Parts: sequence; structure tokens; C-alpha cells
Amino acid sequence: MTVLDLFAGAGGAALGLHAAGFEHVACVERDASAAATLRAAGFPAIEADVRDLDYAALAGTIDVLWASPPCQAWSSANQHEGPKGEDDIARNGWPWTLRIVGIVRPRWAIFENVKNARAYVERAVLPELRKLYAHVSLWVLNAADHGAPQSRTRIFVIAGPRPVRPPLGTVRRTMRDAIGIAYDRPSPCVMTNEGKGRPTDPAWWRKLNNASDALAIATDGARRKLTLGECATLQTFPEGYPFAGRPEERYRQVGNAVPPSLAAAVARAVLAAEAGLDTIREGLSAVRASAERVERVLAAAVGFVRQRPPRGVGLEDIDGFVGRNVGQLRAMVRALIHLKGL
Repeated sequence: MTVLDLFAGAGGAALGLHAAGFEHVACVERDASAAATLRAAGFPAIEADVRDLDYAALAGTIDVLWASPPCQAWSSANQHEGPKGEDDIARNGWPWTLRIVGIVRPRWAIFENVKNARAYVERAVLPELRKLYAHVSLWVLNAADHGAPQSRTRIFVIAGPRPVRPPLGTVRRTMRDAIGIAYDRPSPCVMTNEGKGRPTDPAWWRKLNNASDALAIATDGARRKLTLGECATLQTFPEGYPFAGRPEERYRQVGNAVPPSLAAAVARAVLAAEAGLDTIREGLSAVRASAERVERVLAAAVGFVRQRPPRGVGLEDIDGFVGRNVGQLRAMVRALIHLKGL
């Protein structure tokens, strides 16, 4: 499936989509250092503001449009207030994204954003998408439930021709599992300012504002900042991923990224819906339940008939009939379960 990736950053979402088998047509990112990272990682980066490009030539050619619109308007620094007036568009990328969706008309549209934007999305985004797509869903997912050793909650909007089931969670990984820090829970969210470090005042770092705060607790206040590599690992970037730019730019790229493992989980859920596997699973469940009911009825009938067998019918005839039919039922269910590797 082909992908147009908007606000691509350093490629966290792109890595997850690629791992799920998607092929990128373009990754649009205006930040020069992040675009350089995308190019170094082998993605087709276009260094530009998404508002400045002409998307008409892509109309009808894109399977999936992925976008992580700017979310500063809902950040903690902005007290989660959202855009301040109609002119405050620089920090709200949703209108631009919807305009591009209307031009490109991808088969699927996937959007990721901070959870504080949910009210705005439900009010201003979902109604517009429902004009274009038969099925529109909003999920709230935590990266810690999908392979990332950090707690990072985000909303996802999935719009397309079929309903999509949210991905199932996995066993949670801890900071100790990932980077050997004695903290037996997923890390707090990796932030863009991890490279600055924090004071060792317990009144500050015990609030667990970011991943480095957990490090301070794990070492009883022996403060150091997390390395770029540690932050990247907590985000599930592969070792040696080629982040470009100055140190503060690289930390910012990591902190702003979508964890690749989370993006991959979302992408695979969409692939399952596209392939109709959810429908197959529902059918298998119904077949399995029906077979179990039939087997119970046969067992009950056998028990009754064995007590008072009809004249001329031996017990071996009864057992043989049941064995043949139950065996066929079981074989049919096994064959369906193995269909397409399920």
C-alpha cells in the first residue's frame, strides 16, 4: 500500500509503516534537520511546508495518507487551550490536513495527535471526514501497550472504506528492560527537552514530567540527562538510526516522533481491515461456536440413544455415526482456522 506521510518529522511513523509493509511515495517535512534524517534513513523526503505543495497529481493514487499535524496549540505550555483565535493557524495543522485529504482522496486516512486535542477533533475534524469516508474511528492508544518502553498516550483517527479494530495490546516493557535503568515500569513520555537535564531538587523531578525524571528517581537523585541513544531506544527507533543536526535538534526529533512500534500496530490494524481478515475472524468464530453446539447436541443424543437403542441398531453403529460426523466438523473448523495463516 502506498503512503503519503505529512509532518513526517524524523520518520518514526514512517519506520512503523515500513515495518508493516507500506511503501512511501513521499515524506513531507519542513524542518531541515528532520528532513536530512529522513533522507539519511532512505525515505523519500520532501523538505517543504505541507501548505506549499500541489497535491493534484496524487489524486486517486494514494492508498494511505498519514499525518501528525502540529499540536502546539494543545500542549502543556499552552495550557491545552487549543488555537487562540482564527488567526492562530501556525500551531494547528488540522485544517491544512483536511484540505489535502480532500484533494488526494486517499483510500485510508490516518491521523495522530496529542490526547488534549480530542475535543477539537471530535467537534471539527470527524464531521468533515464522515462526509468523505464510510467509517471513521477515534482511538486513544498508549505506546506502552504496543511495544514501546514508555508511557505515551495519543489519539488516532482512522478513516476508510471499512471498520477497523484497534490493535491488541502487548506485554509492557520497562526502562530496565530497554536501557538497563532500575525503573521497573515503562518510562514517562520522552520529551523534546531531554537533552537539557533537570535540577536535582526532589520537588521538581518527583513530578515525573519526562523520561529523565524517572532516571533521577531510579538513581536516587544522581542526576544526568538521558543520552540520545537511550531516548531513541525508549521511542523504539532502531540502534544507529541516522539522526541529523545539532544535538538539540536531534533530541527534538526524537521527542516529537511517533514511536515506530505504535505506528506499526496501527498500520497492521488497517492492513487487516483492508484484507478483510477481521471479517474472516468473525466468520471463524461463528463457525467454531456452531460446531461446538452441534457436537454438544450429538453427545446428548448419543447418551440418550445408548440408554434405549432402537431395535436392530448396535451401540457400535451409534458410536460410529457420531465419530464420523464429529470428525468432519472438527476437520472443517481446523481448515478454516488455518485459512490465511490465522
